Amino acid sequence: MTRTEQMAQIAIAQSPKSKRKRFSPYIVTAAILPMLLLVWWLATTVTKSVSPILLPTPESVWAAIPRVIGAMGFGDQVMRTLIEIAGGFLLGGLVGFGLGLLLSASNRLRGAYLPFLSALEAIPTVIIAPIIIAWIGFGIEGKILQAAIACFYAVFITTLSGLGLAEPNAINLMRSLRASKWQIMTKVRIPTALPVIFGGLQLGATTAIIGAIVSEFIGSTGGLGYLMLRYRGGYDTAAYWVIIFIFLIIGLTVYLTIWYIEKKVVFWRDVAITRPDLEKA
Repeated sequence: MTRTEQMAQIAIAQSPKSKRKRFSPYIVTAAILPMLLLVWWLATTVTKSVSPILLPTPESVWAAIPRVIGAMGFGDQVMRTLIEIAGGFLLGGLVGFGLGLLLSASNRLRGAYLPFLSALEAIPTVIIAPIIIAWIGFGIEGKILQAAIACFYAVFITTLSGLGLAEPNAINLMRSLRASKWQIMTKVRIPTALPVIFGGLQLGATTAIIGAIVSEFIGSTGGLGYLMLRYRGGYDTAAYWVIIFIFLIIGLTVYLTIWYIEKKVVFWRDVAITRPDLEKA
């Protein structure tokens, strides 16, 4: 066996793929979750070192699930929050993507409006929510707008950044073929930016959920955030934690949905390179 063949075998043995098989992050996660549940049970049920008002026992949370889910009008409250999240995500995502395209096509527009839009992002959503309620009211429209505002900047800034990642040689080649700006945008810039844009969509979906919850906290007559306030006011900590877990399920579902769409749309590229969190085990 030649030295080259020996080095090739060593490289294969030490490749990242083999290391991932031995140190899978999913195995670590599967081991951590039962440990956290055990610590939770020991602290609240066995030793009782944590007050039930601060952290309920796992048994009480489990017992509260059918009570919360079976409450009258629970399905309507869930649907209202889901509509707020979906509407805010679609509105904020479309506006963010559109403005990202617009500013990426013009250096003058980018220099004029990017600092202003970045400064607006520094305003906390808790401050904006009462203003939106005063203008629009306590209806679902204001909650959708609040979720859209929370989602907008993540999609906008990742779109703008991703569109600047196109290879100059590819752009010059398209220009030499007399391609229009729109053709360069759709056939070079946008395909190159898609992995980054999907990262922004993941972040935007999360912030849309946060925006909807914050708006329901500030003022609402329905939704899961409204239920959380009601359970907290009644010191029903177990039911409060049930709503928290429901939000975790919603967030995980949204994440997996966008991840699945990304795999189908960005089929020509290995997403593990640009998105380490999607690395296969």
